[in-house]
Amino acid sequence: MPRFNDYSISSYGGMVIDERRTRPYVEALKRTLKPGSVMLDIGTGTGFFAFLAAQLGCARVYAIEPDDAIDVARLCAAHNVNADRIRWIQGLSTEIDLPERVDVVIGDLHGTMPFFKHNIASLKDARNRHLKPGGHLFPRRDLLFVAPASADTEYDTVRLPWQRNDYGMDLSAARRFVANTWWRVKGDAVEADSLLGAPACWGSIDYLSADTSTLRGRADWTLERSGSMHGYYLWFDTDLGEGPVISNTPLLPSIAYGRAFFPLEAEVAVEAGDRVQVKLAVVAMEDDHIYSWDTLVTAADGSHKARFRQSTFNSKPIVQRARAASETHAPELAEAGRIDLAILQGMAAGQANGAIADALLAQFPDRFPTRPAALNRVVRVSGSYSREHSGEAGAIEFPGLQDAM
Repeated sequence: MPRFNDYSISSYGGMVIDERRTRPYVEALKRTLKPGSVMLDIGTGTGFFAFLAAQLGCARVYAIEPDDAIDVARLCAAHNVNADRIRWIQGLSTEIDLPERVDVVIGDLHGTMPFFKHNIASLKDARNRHLKPGGHLFPRRDLLFVAPASADTEYDTVRLPWQRNDYGMDLSAARRFVANTWWRVKGDAVEADSLLGAPACWGSIDYLSADTSTLRGRADWTLERSGSMHGYYLWFDTDLGEGPVISNTPLLPSIAYGRAFFPLEAEVAVEAGDRVQVKLAVVAMEDDHIYSWDTLVTAADGSHKARFRQSTFNSKPIVQRARAASETHAPELAEAGRIDLAILQGMAAGQANGAIADALLAQFPDRFPTRPAALNRVVRVSGSYSREHSGEAGAIEFPGLQDAM
């Protein structure tokens, strides 16, 4: 099975012990789940919320996870109360049919921003196909915030080594690509006076009604203090219906999600009374999102100080992208592609892993010096596409479910 996210087992553990992230979800489940409830846990990871739901008396818990971390959850099940009530399913919730609708769906699929991979699409699908009418969906809503910032340390990502370095190399041609990229920041809370204006809400995602992960919004400020403006901090507050919100605000130490920093193309000296306007957009693509942030800075007298139009679309050389996207472009398989193709052809022909590995050794002797190396590649690739791992081998069996119902 392919790894659909960037989490390690220790990363899952880090999320569990992150009190500001985990405790509100725990309290929400305690308020909501009743003995006999049925719950769907999307992105269960190593199973924490699934185990909690079983301990709280759920009759059944469907725990879905595309990553191999689900195997760790299965191992942990032997040491947790009522874990026999959990049905572990490896795959994507959008591709799986459950035998019943559930009372509660939980899916903390956030990244640094709520638009991480297929978060919104997954929760929309769960709302429409898996949740009972009147059921509970967690999270309920995300509010998105932005604030202009004086962030000298963050801006070093744009400066170094592109603007200056200790080796006398001129790498300035690459700087504009970095300036059209946002990145995740972790660390201590930033000083309140690092924010040049008050946090502004520029958008929201209501998971009970959201149909798309495309979002547009704007914010503007009359700056409260002078300084160098380097960009914006962006973050979100997660509403679970009751209790405290979960926030990755820069005004508190970072939590598991980190916080996002969007740089300006160039730092701008600003004064109290200057006006900053930003238009923000997140546009859903097939497998990703394009972010854009357009900035206008004007002085108190109305004169323009700076104007920037930035987008992650411009974070890579456009010539390369345009050539690759052309209808007439004939892409050529690199060696890694030819290796994977040989493995897939062997699978299609019904060959065993060992036979496919032997064929790789013969065809790519410089790439695979030993048979174990070739076999390891076969196992890894076949695990991504074999029917038994994709959920396509047949209907998912839920032993004893009809008797339990």
